[in-house]
Amino acid sequence: MSCLPCSRTFLHHLPNSARRPFSLSLRSRFPRDLSVPPRLRHAHVQSGGFPSFREQVARSSPVPRFADAVRHPEVGKHILFVFGASALVYAVAAHNTNIETNFWESYLTSQKRWSTIAPTTGDMRFAQAQVLLKKFQGKLTVLTETLADAPIVAKSVILHSYARLAEMYLNASEGRRAGYGIAAINVGIWVAWQIPVLRPFMMSHFAHQPLSGKTYTMFTSLFSHSSFFHLLCNCMALTSFASATSTWMTREQLHAPSHLRESTASYHIIALYLSSGLFSSLVSHLVTARLVYPRLVSKLVQSDKTGSPGVIDKISSSLSSAAKSSARHATDAAAATPTILPSVGASGAIYSTVIVSTLAFPEAEVSLVFPPTPSFPIQYGVGGLILLDCIGILRGWRLFDHYAHLGGAAFGALYYMYGMRSWDAMRVHALK
Repeated sequence: MSCLPCSRTFLHHLPNSARRPFSLSLRSRFPRDLSVPPRLRHAHVQSGGFPSFREQVARSSPVPRFADAVRHPEVGKHILFVFGASALVYAVAAHNTNIETNFWESYLTSQKRWSTIAPTTGDMRFAQAQVLLKKFQGKLTVLTETLADAPIVAKSVILHSYARLAEMYLNASEGRRAGYGIAAINVGIWVAWQIPVLRPFMMSHFAHQPLSGKTYTMFTSLFSHSSFFHLLCNCMALTSFASATSTWMTREQLHAPSHLRESTASYHIIALYLSSGLFSSLVSHLVTARLVYPRLVSKLVQSDKTGSPGVIDKISSSLSSAAKSSARHATDAAAATPTILPSVGASGAIYSTVIVSTLAFPEAEVSLVFPPTPSFPIQYGVGGLILLDCIGILRGWRLFDHYAHLGGAAFGALYYMYGMRSWDAMRVHALK
């Protein structure tokens, strides 16, 4: 590689025909500035020629401030999605409930016992339990034949485990059975989160990020959990309070204005879980988009204690003179500004079932598993949880999504007052 003096020496020894002059005159083939009249073009060139890039930028309109140019996260389509999806979920649940009720009515009326009287809700549910028992007994017979040649110890363990699980399922209420199904889905989603290859996909599609603009993640995030302990606590609470909620639903349906019989409350409890979870996610999204995010932006552009411009204004107005100072202020602002994290979990939906159970059975008592505690009135426990969420909001705690918890609690209270009338009206409408 030759140095610069050697290159000049090489050019000096070239013949004249091999040399090519380099000119920086204005006779190059660039388009003329037609915006300048011909009679003023000479003066325009004499005054300095074409303006520099810096002059052109200075003549242009001023750059808008960061606080004026930034766009807030969307909320309109999220509201439409939540209410539309909730209406669809309840419509499907009411339709399926009517279909299953009609099936069991036809099944019982075909027998001689109910040939003259219509079967009640209790009759249909008792018939379902009998059919389910026969199904489990048939599967137990098949499993016994399959394990005929297996070792005695293994055969005994498998058959005993199956019998215990079948007995637990048969003795469970419909709400608890629905909770088992939802818990199984949650466990499957949690297993997918543990696979490293799937984590980018799960983070994109099963965690709701308010700044992403996605709406469906408010639904898919209801089945995601951050840790196994989070999953375990939510599943245990769901199966417990869903059982009490389904009992309340069955009791209220017997006194509904339409007097419609209902063979199962499973679809109803699933619809409550999904709609309350969507509502709590919407509350969290609205708070983030209209409260947390504007505060974050304002902290980035606000003036510091000495009255100097904000961090972003400093960076946009004087990049050359305040680079280090702006970086330092940006770091301080980022440390003092709360971050917007993705939300996962079904705590909001579980809060709804907790509130419904508390209002429906105010004399009930509950106890904690982690940590183990003696029984205490459910009203005190729920009051303590709501108080804890309120303190968490005031103190700025970020361990839980306190706004989602309170949103789920509000949904549960409203559903206790108006939910059953809406459900009964939707079932009547679905029959038409």
